[in-house]
Amino acid sequence: MKIKSLLAACFFVFCLSNTAAADSHDITFTTTDAVTIRATLSMPQDRDGKAAAIILIHQGGSNRQEWSALTPELLQQGYIVLAYDVRGHGDSDPVDSIRKLFNDPQLAPLDLHAAINFLRELPEVNSNRLAVIGASIGANLAAMASSQMNIKTAVAISAKTSAVYNLAGQTSLSLRSVFFISSAGDQGGRRAAWAEELFNQTSKPHRLEIVKYSSRHGVGIFADQPEVRPMILAWLQDTL
Repeated sequence: MKIKSLLAACFFVFCLSNTAAADSHDITFTTTDAVTIRATLSMPQDRDGKAAAIILIHQGGSNRQEWSALTPELLQQGYIVLAYDVRGHGDSDPVDSIRKLFNDPQLAPLDLHAAINFLRELPEVNSNRLAVIGASIGANLAAMASSQMNIKTAVAISAKTSAVYNLAGQTSLSLRSVFFISSAGDQGGRRAAWAEELFNQTSKPHRLEIVKYSSRHGVGIFADQPEVRPMILAWLQDTL
């Protein structure tokens, strides 16, 4: 047990040192409806030509800092990482209704569109290799983006079927290349059922991981099963 704790501590220190070595700074971009979105853009120091880029979208009630554990691992793999605050959260512009934000196709999806456009204009980014990783509302946006926003692949943690379609503003979607993750007990098992439902509606490549003995939501799943993060990295390696 002590050895495991020591290894975990060493890995944490290594991640911190790697993050410090990365080129990371706060940026802003503006949506088509004039909302200012604040984000953190991180680039690995050792880049050879254009790199694949990953957008991280937090869950409702949180902010972009929730990805602090995953970001160093993505940078180690050579990915450019953009984590942003959804409107109404963190440092981004406020909204009139948080509840409406979770389902209105004219709100949060515009943030993601702006993030994708921002990355595609960067000379360091391979615009053909973009991925979206999201939790909860971020998961719904990630799944929706796999159909509507011409991204290469996505990871959706704790998604909800109806919200995916609501955010898309459509009753039919061509979901593709999505890794769905949920804990078995989240919302009494409903999140796991939605993850399976969305998985069955997604064309290959696709993957489903239901974390047993956990009721955690979103990135909280990482605490119960740290092995999920390496699964995400493997998925990106295979699909991005």
